[in-house]
Amino acid sequence: MKSRRVGVVVPTGSEFGFIRESLAFSGSEVIDGQRYHHFQIPAAGVTGIARVLSDMGQAPATLAVDRIFFRLDASLVVLIGTAASLDPEVRLGDVVVADQIQEYLRKTGVAPGADAGSVVFERAAESWRTNARLIDHVNNFGWLPDGEPAIAAWRQAAADRFPGGTGVSVERRREPSIHVGPVATGDLRVAARAFADWIKAANRKLLGLEMEAAGAALAAYHNDSADLLVVRGVSDYADELKSDLDAGQGAEGVEGAWRRYAVRNAIEYLVPLLSSSGFPWREKSARETPVAPRSDPLITRLPLIAAVPIVIHEHPHDPQDDGKHPHVPGDNHHLHPDPHDPHPGDEHAPESDHHDTQDHQQADLASAAAVELAMLSELLLEAELAEQQGDPGDPGDYGAV
Repeated sequence: MKSRRVGVVVPTGSEFGFIRESLAFSGSEVIDGQRYHHFQIPAAGVTGIARVLSDMGQAPATLAVDRIFFRLDASLVVLIGTAASLDPEVRLGDVVVADQIQEYLRKTGVAPGADAGSVVFERAAESWRTNARLIDHVNNFGWLPDGEPAIAAWRQAAADRFPGGTGVSVERRREPSIHVGPVATGDLRVAARAFADWIKAANRKLLGLEMEAAGAALAAYHNDSADLLVVRGVSDYADELKSDLDAGQGAEGVEGAWRRYAVRNAIEYLVPLLSSSGFPWREKSARETPVAPRSDPLITRLPLIAAVPIVIHEHPHDPQDDGKHPHVPGDNHHLHPDPHDPHPGDEHAPESDHHDTQDHQQADLASAAAVELAMLSELLLEAELAEQQGDPGDPGDYGAV
């Protein structure tokens, strides 16, 4: 099974704590000053790295996702955590998968209102779409041979974890649902029904509201070799009861119970999804593969070059020298073609013959070395041209995240 690398971005430390209850981590490391936590999903052949933002909002998400795409070579980044419901059919504990990400305040203007001292928003927005291959798989996951039992088991386990209680929530124990649709995103923490309704008025199909997806989508928009998936568990309704639900009221007084329930539902849905047969992993083309060091196949394709037998010998000054070869300081390194010559400096040979022989041998060796270097240069040039003319690969789906 081919190994895949997934990056998981978690907005807050408390959400990461809930994820660790469902996903086993095996240590961490610091890369470029940022800490990443390692996990594996053996059934999917997945190795994962998780980054905790610890600072909610679009800008931290952009930086984190960009780093994971370009520095850590992940083929998929999943933004996971909590969201607020913007649709009456989306209840606490349900999971929303974004097929479209809409930044509701992007390029919005502010103008004077009709009354003195009032202002009005001149609405604008920017949207990104999730890659169609991913959304098609998510939509069909529950009908696949391995997906149908996985979803059934997920729903039952989630229902068993339902926080329960009474008070601010009228929720009753039930099995959660998966919703696929548009998600609104912005830097504002929304806990007012009137403002949530204003956001929803721009797009009646909006399912959820969160704070990081547009930043992640912006990073994905500038990368055509990896995908982004946004998976959120619903923990509140973006209304005046948000703080009470965040504190756990209505869930038998357990602090953070609804947030914990939402995050665990999201991560425990994601694991079987990534493990499912036919999950549309993006394959990196040869152009996108990191450049290997010079010990790569480019060198192994070249024929072996015969070694030139040139060896450096040391010749210390002989105090018994008869004077035919006066010692010159710094001149005790001589090139000899054969290191096994039993008489490398035969003083009985005529001096002129000795030097003539050395000159001819050195000229022959220099000529042979020049030929070998020319052959090597030609082979390297041919190999580089062959690589440049190769298939550049699929550039990806522009405009999708």
